[in-house]
Amino acid sequence: MKKIFFTITLVLLASISMQAQVLEEVTEEGNTGIRLVGANPANYGDIGSYSFDITVQGAASDTRGATGTSAVAMGHQTTASGAYSTAMGSTTIASGNYSLSAGLQTTASGAYSFAVGSSTTASANYSLALGRSTTASGVASTAMGPYTIAADYGSFVIGQYNSSLSTVTTDGHASLYDTDNTAFVIGNGTGSGSESDAFKVMFNGDATVSNDLTVSGDVNVSSDARLKSNIVSLGSTLSKLLLIDGKSYTIINDGDKKIGVLAQDIQKAFPELVGTDDKDMLTVNYQGLVPVLINAIKEQENKITRLENLVEQLIDNNQE
Repeated sequence: MKKIFFTITLVLLASISMQAQVLEEVTEEGNTGIRLVGANPANYGDIGSYSFDITVQGAASDTRGATGTSAVAMGHQTTASGAYSTAMGSTTIASGNYSLSAGLQTTASGAYSFAVGSSTTASANYSLALGRSTTASGVASTAMGPYTIAADYGSFVIGQYNSSLSTVTTDGHASLYDTDNTAFVIGNGTGSGSESDAFKVMFNGDATVSNDLTVSGDVNVSSDARLKSNIVSLGSTLSKLLLIDGKSYTIINDGDKKIGVLAQDIQKAFPELVGTDDKDMLTVNYQGLVPVLINAIKEQENKITRLENLVEQLIDNNQE
C-alpha cells in the first residue's frame, strides 16, 4: 500500500516538476523519497522512505528535513522525523509518530500529537497544543491560548497563565486517569509568577470559581437520605452559633465590599464546615450553615414557646 501511495505521489509530483523542475527523487541509506532539486545534502538528515521534503535548510544539519518513514516536511528548517509525521512552517519539529507540527517553533513529540501556533509543545501521546507558548504534557490533554499548560491525563486548559495543571495534580498521573486529577481549567493569570485560574473542575466533579457566580435558575443539591449513613441530629447549635459574628469587609485584591463570615470564626465553632483550597486558604461551606441555623431557630422557638407559656400562667395567676 505504501508503494502504491508513493508511486501515485511520484506521478502527481512529476507532472508538476516537469515544468517547474523543482523536485527530484533522492535515495539515501537505502531509503527513497522526494526533495527539492539542488538541495545541499549536507543540510539534511537522510531522507525517510516514501517521504516528501520541500524544506529550505540554510545550515549544515544531519537531522532536519523529512527523515521519518512517509513523513512530510515543508517550509523553513522544519523536521519531520516521526513515522507518518508532518512538519510545516518555520523551525517546527514533528518527532512523534503520526504527529503534526505547524507554525513557528512548534514541537509535536508525542505519538498522534498536534502542535500549532508559535512555540507550542505537544509532548504527550494524543496531546494537542494550540496558540502561543502552550504545553500539553499530559496524555490526551489539550492546551489552548497563550502560556497555558495541561499536565494531567485527559485535561483541557484554555485562557492564559493557568495555575492548576502547570504541574501534575497527582504524582505519576500524567498518563493515567485519576479522579483526583484536574479535568478542565480556565486560566486568567497576568504573567509568569502571577498564574491564576478563573474556573477549575476536577474529574471527581468538584468545581472552583475564583469570583462571583451568577445562576439564573435554581441550585439543587443532592440530599437524599438513601445516600447517607450514620445520620444523627445536630441537636443544640444556638450556643455555638452565638460565637460567630457576621462581618462586612473589603476584598484585598479587587477592593470589592462584601458581607459574610470569617473562616477562622467558623472553624472554632464548626470545624467540619471549614476546608482549604489549593493555595492553603481557608474555605467555608456556607450550605452547611443551613442545618445549623435550622436547629438554632428551633431551639430559640422552643425557648420563646416556654416564655409565652410562662407569661400566660402569670397572667392567669394575676387574674385570679
